[in-house]
Amino acid sequence: MLKKSPAQPALETTNAAAPDQGNAIFSERNMKLVFFISVGLMLLITLFSGYNVGYHQDEIDMNLYGKANAAFYTSGGKDTTYLGRPTGFYSFDSLLRYYGCGFEYLAIGANKVCGTSDSKQEFNVRHSVNQILGVLAIMFTGLIARRLMGWRAALLAAWLAFFSPSFSGQILFNTKDIPFCLGYVASLYYIICFLEELPNITWKTTIKLMFALAFAIDIRIGGVILIVFAGLFNVIYLVTDSSLRKLVWQNRLKLSIKYAVVILGSFVLVTLSWPYLLSNPIPNLLRALTVIQKYPMRISINFSGETIDSLSLPNEYIPKLMLLTAPIGVLLFLAVGLIYCVRKYKFVNLKIIGLLLFASIFPVVYALAKNATLYTGWRHFLFIYPSICIIAALGILTVYQLASKLPYKIAIVSLCALLFIKPVIWSVKNHPYEYCYFNELSGGFNKAYYNYDNDYWQISMKNAMDWLMQKEQVAQSKDTVTIATNIPRILEYYLTIQYPEAVHKIKFVNVGCTSRNLDNWKYAVFNNFMLKPLYLENWFPPRTTCYSEKIDGLPVTVVLKDTNRYDLKAINAVSLGNFKAADSLYAVFTATTHDNNPALDGNLALAKAFLNQNDSAIAYANRALEYRFSDGVNYNSYCALGIAYANKQQFTQSMEALKEAANIFPGDQLCNDIMKQVVSISQAKH
Repeated sequence: MLKKSPAQPALETTNAAAPDQGNAIFSERNMKLVFFISVGLMLLITLFSGYNVGYHQDEIDMNLYGKANAAFYTSGGKDTTYLGRPTGFYSFDSLLRYYGCGFEYLAIGANKVCGTSDSKQEFNVRHSVNQILGVLAIMFTGLIARRLMGWRAALLAAWLAFFSPSFSGQILFNTKDIPFCLGYVASLYYIICFLEELPNITWKTTIKLMFALAFAIDIRIGGVILIVFAGLFNVIYLVTDSSLRKLVWQNRLKLSIKYAVVILGSFVLVTLSWPYLLSNPIPNLLRALTVIQKYPMRISINFSGETIDSLSLPNEYIPKLMLLTAPIGVLLFLAVGLIYCVRKYKFVNLKIIGLLLFASIFPVVYALAKNATLYTGWRHFLFIYPSICIIAALGILTVYQLASKLPYKIAIVSLCALLFIKPVIWSVKNHPYEYCYFNELSGGFNKAYYNYDNDYWQISMKNAMDWLMQKEQVAQSKDTVTIATNIPRILEYYLTIQYPEAVHKIKFVNVGCTSRNLDNWKYAVFNNFMLKPLYLENWFPPRTTCYSEKIDGLPVTVVLKDTNRYDLKAINAVSLGNFKAADSLYAVFTATTHDNNPALDGNLALAKAFLNQNDSAIAYANRALEYRFSDGVNYNSYCALGIAYANKQQFTQSMEALKEAANIFPGDQLCNDIMKQVVSISQAKH
C-alpha cells in the first residue's frame, strides 16, 4: 500500500471502507461543507448559551490591566499605570505586567464599537469575543485533523472538543486560557502548513504564521516555545528528506527572509503592543519568562481528597486531572489512535503526529520538571487538548474503517453516541458550570466534589448575588447592610456594575467561611473554593444558609442570613473573660441556628476550660485542631487544652499544649499567664 499524502486521509484503506469513500454523501467536498456548517452551529450555540454568565477575579484584573495598557498608548506613553495599581477599587497586581494584552485589546475594541465600555454589558461583550475565539480554536483543531485524515476527521475532532465540557465550558468566560489556546493551535496549524510547503513557502502562509505566533505570545509569554517547536521540526523535515534539503539550500536566501519575517515580525508585533516589553525589550522579555515559570502566588488546592500547596504540586497533578475530567470517549479513542499510530506508522504522517504529540507532552513535562506554579485544574494546559481530540478522532476513524459490515459500523456509531451522551446531558443540566465536569473514572461530580476543586472560577457567585439583591430587597434597606464573603472583590465589582443604586447601602467584609462567626454581618455569601474536603463533607453548607447555587445538586455558593449573632456575642464574651455568659450564648446560638461550625470550637473550648468543664473543653479543642483552622482558632484550642489538662492535674499534657500555643503567638499574655499558673500548681503538687 502507498503512503497517503498529508492532505488526504492517512488511514489504511480497506475494501469494506471503499463504499463509504465512494459514496457521494460522504465525499470530501460534502464533509468540508458539513464541517464549516458545524463550526457555525457551534458558534451560535456558544454565543446563545454563553450570554450573561458570571465573571471572575482574573477577568476583572485583566480587564483593568488591559485598559491601563491601552491608556499608555492613548496618553502618548505618559500613563504608566500598567505597572500596577496596588490599592483602590480599580487596583490590579503589579505581576500582571508580565502578561500581554492580545485578547484585551480585542475586547476593549469590541466594547468601544458596541458602546458598552464600563456598562452592565461590558463583560457580556468580552465573553462574546472570547467565545468567538474559542470556536475558532475548535475550527483550527479540525483543520489540523483534516491535513492528517481528511474532512471527516476534521468534523470528528471539532465535535470531540465541543462535546468536552471541561474544555468547551471554559470558552464561555475564560479570557486567558482560551485565547492562548487559539494562538497555540493556530500556530501549530500554520507551522504545519509552513513545513509542508517547503521549499516554496508562500507569503500568505508566512504572514499568517507570524500573526498566529504573535497572538499566542501576546497572551502568554510562554508561547515563545512555539518558535522552538517550529525550528526543531524544520530540522526534522530536512534531516529525513535529502531531496528537500537540496531544494531548501537552493532557495536559502528567500527562505531565510521568510524565517526572519516569522520570528522577528512576531516579536516586533508583540513588543509594540506590550508596554512593559516596549520600555526595555530584551531584559523585560527575559524577566517575564522567568516570573511566569514560577508565579509567586500561594493558594490551597484540593487534590485527591487532600489539601495541597499550589507551589508544591505533585507530578501527577495535571495528568490525573485531565484523566478524570476528559470524557471517557475521548480517552478511549485517544488510546486507540495512539496504538494505530504506533502499529500502522507507515500510513500516517509521522511528522505531523510527532509535532502534535511533542507540542502536547513537552509543555507538561517541562512544567513538572521546573516545578512550575499551577493553579486550580488543568486550565493552564487547555492548549494541548486540541491535539488530544485530533488523535482521538483518528482512533474513531480507525475503528470505523476496520468494521467490515454495516451492523458493526452502526454499533460503533451507537457506541460513540452513548459515550458522549452523558457529558452532553450533564452540560445542559449544569450550565453554565460545564467546566466543573468529572467523568466516571472520578466517580462523577458528586464524588469529586469532596476530593477536587470544582467551582474554582467562582462564577456561581452571580446567581447567588442576584438572588440576594432581588429576593432580600437589600437595595431598599434604610440602613447599611454588611455582607461577609470570601470573594469580596468579585462581589463588590459585580455590585458596582450591575446594581450601582445599591453600592452606598452595602459594606463587604472579607471573611472566610470557616471564620464567619468572628465578624459582624447580616448576610454572607460564601463560595466553597479552598474549603478543605473534611469541612465540605461535614459542615458545608452552613445551617444558616437561605440560598444555595448548586452544581449537580451540591452547593458551591451559598447565601446566609443571621440577624441575632449570638455567636459573635459569645466570642466577645470570651474576649472579655465572661466565660459563663459565653457558654450560655453559645448554647442559644446552637439552639436557634443549629450551626455547629467547628471553627467556633476553639473559643468554646476556652470558655469550657475556664468553667472547669474539662472533658467538654478537650473534646471541642481537639475537634477544632483536627481541621487545622486559622492560627487564632488553633491558639485558643491549645490554650484550652492547657487549662483543661491542668485542671485534671495532667501537667505534662498541659505544658505540651501550651508550648504549641506559644509557638503560634510567641509572647502572648494569655498563654504566658496560663503557663506560669500551671508551673506554679505543678510545683506545689510535687
